[in-house]
Amino acid sequence: MATYKILTGLDYGKPSKRAEIGDVVSDLPSQSISWLLEQNCIELADSSNKKSKVEPLVAEEEVK
Repeated sequence: MATYKILTGLDYGKPSKRAEIGDVVSDLPSQSISWLLEQNCIELADSSNKKSKVEPLVAEEEVK
């Protein structure tokens, strides 16, 4: 199931729900997703549950 990151506060669904900026939700009404994406109200969140954050390599300090 696709998840979406909220970029602007949204009230949606019945019964009414509230999502705030930064929330990640998967229960948006399917008929609203296209226009919410077009209006930059939401963005597609990472679909995997794995943490694939790449850590930058850090050079070790030279020992004197």
